Amino acid sequence: KKPAATSDHMHESDEVLGQFVRPDFDTHSFVRVSVRKNTVSEDLAHLRQGIAVLETQLREQVVSHHARLIDQVTHAKELESMVTKVTDGVSKLKSSLVRVKSSIKDPYLQLQRKTLELDRLQSASEMIRRVIRVRELSDKLRKAFKMVDGRDPRSCIQDLVQAAGHVFEINSSIALGDLGD
Repeated sequence: KKPAATSDHMHESDEVLGQFVRPDFDTHSFVRVSVRKNTVSEDLAHLRQGIAVLETQLREQVVSHHARLIDQVTHAKELESMVTKVTDGVSKLKSSLVRVKSSIKDPYLQLQRKTLELDRLQSASEMIRRVIRVRELSDKLRKAFKMVDGRDPRSCIQDLVQAAGHVFEINSSIALGDLGD
C-alpha cells in the first residue's frame, strides 16, 4: 500500500502528472502548452512513466484484492440472475393481470349491454301496452258513439259519460306514453 501512497504523492508533486488529477484538467490546453513550450518529448516521457506507475499500482491492487474481486464478480452474476428471475416474474404478473382484466371486463361489458337491451325492451313493452290500451279505448269509444248516434242525448247520458271517460283515458295514455308523435 505504500507504493500507492508514494505514487499518489508523486502525481501531486510532479507538475506534469499532477495536472491529470485536477478536476479542471483540459486535454487540449495541455497539448497546446506542451507544444508552445517545446516540451512534447519530455511530457511524453513523463506520461509514459506515469502510465507505467499506474499499471504497476493496478496490478498490485488486482493481486492484493484478487479474492474480493472474484467474489464481487460472482455476486454480480448472482444479482444478474436474480434480476432476470424478477423480470420474468414481473412479465408473468403483467400477463396474468391482462387475463384477469379481460375476465372481469368482458362479462362487465356484456352485462352492461344486456342491461341496456333489457331497459329498451321494457320501454318498448310499456309503450306497446299503452298503444294496445289506446286502441281498446278507441274501439269502446266508437261503440259508444254508435250507440248514441241517432238517439236523444238525454236518454244516453250514461253512454256519453262513459265515452268522456274513454277520451280522458286515451289522452292520459297518449301523454304518459309519449305517443303523440
